[in-house]
Amino acid sequence: MINENKNIKFLLRKIATGDNDAFRSFYDDYYSQIYRFSSFFVKSPQVVEEIVSDVFCSIWQHRNKITEIDNFEGYLYTITKNRALYYLKHDNKILLTDLDLDLISDEISSHDENPEFMAIDNEFSIAFKNAVDELPEKCRLIFLLAREERLKYKEIAEKLSISEKTVNAQMVLAIKKLAMRLRKLLYFII
Repeated sequence: MINENKNIKFLLRKIATGDNDAFRSFYDDYYSQIYRFSSFFVKSPQVVEEIVSDVFCSIWQHRNKITEIDNFEGYLYTITKNRALYYLKHDNKILLTDLDLDLISDEISSHDENPEFMAIDNEFSIAFKNAVDELPEKCRLIFLLAREERLKYKEIAEKLSISEKTVNAQMVLAIKKLAMRLRKLLYFII
């Protein structure tokens, strides 16, 4: 880890002076991480490519200030998240339900040494719990059985003595309500 920090700081100093080879090395080292992180938010590979390009362009454009950043990796993930959320906010074709909320939470949790990621993860967890608590009782029960207990729709239907179609309809309702509630949070985080 110490070697990695020294290497990235050395690379950033070279990039700050306009060294194209250093930037290319940085790009090669971080491209796949930024691409993967962006794809948790946006499913379109073309849009993810655009977001990744924007992130790297931003780094290059502001290269003279990058050596002043204490936690560069946290900064890199933050600007990536902001670019992805900006896209989601301004493109009505993308729905929040396309996001894999578990993967986003897992990715953010993997950076739990970073206070900003910890705050985002905590805020997201609280908002998610509150949104689930606000679901109608039957809808909430079905959603929790599917999500927390990982029961299949057929198992839920048998357990509650209702039809699978009812379970499906309640899950669709739950996801729509959660998406609308959490969309507001994601816009707020930007």
